[in-house]
Amino acid sequence: MAAALLLFLLSYILQLQLEILGLATSSNHDFSYMKSVYNATDLPLEDVYDYIIVGGGTAGCPLAATLSRKYSVLVVERGSAPVSYPQVLSAGGSGANLLQEDDGKTPAQRFVSEDGVPNVRGRILGGSSMINGGFFSRAHDQFYNQSGIDWEMDVVEKAYKWVEDTIVFCSNLSSFQSIFRKALLQAGVGPDNGFTLQHLVGTKSSGSTFDDLGRRHGAMELLNRGVLKNLRVAVEAYVEKIIFSSSNNASRK
Repeated sequence: MAAALLLFLLSYILQLQLEILGLATSSNHDFSYMKSVYNATDLPLEDVYDYIIVGGGTAGCPLAATLSRKYSVLVVERGSAPVSYPQVLSAGGSGANLLQEDDGKTPAQRFVSEDGVPNVRGRILGGSSMINGGFFSRAHDQFYNQSGIDWEMDVVEKAYKWVEDTIVFCSNLSSFQSIFRKALLQAGVGPDNGFTLQHLVGTKSSGSTFDDLGRRHGAMELLNRGVLKNLRVAVEAYVEKIIFSSSNNASRK
């Protein structure tokens, strides 16, 4: 019995270490993507791209990076680049982002949801990954099973690791977070799942887009995984009209 328990503990520790090793390592912000970032007014009024992505947020940035490996891509983002609002790049500035008065350009855009709840969303390159709490977790298996989509789970697994290797870190719980975690367990919110990126019922510690020095690594850093020479990111850009044409020679504006 004791040998079996020891084997279980060793397996759990090994699994935990392997999962942590699969995450990004602490580093300074990688601003390489800024080589492809332009103010919208500095770009040609007409140009041709294989793909145009409206919105450089948590979905738009990784999609642009992936497509840029084979195609020319334009990303149109209404907000500014993070360097214009450096408070979004650290955990210490999180509160200021949400409390800042919305002047039409600030990273946090205030809006009221359809059910009447006041809320905020990201208005900056990187989207809401630049103003949220930085918590990272994989989706629950139930999400895939009930989506009605025939997922290629090996591709999904690769996509998760692609993101996790770049901008996800092992959480360093603050004193408050540690106390809150213990309180959940004492209140019977179990089981204790330890550290895991999986979506599990109970209490767990998960990944974070803040590194151990409190630096935020948002979705825009995923652009660095693409081919930057094939990428153009237009910030402070607003889309008024999208023209679809069946002609291969037509320009996409």
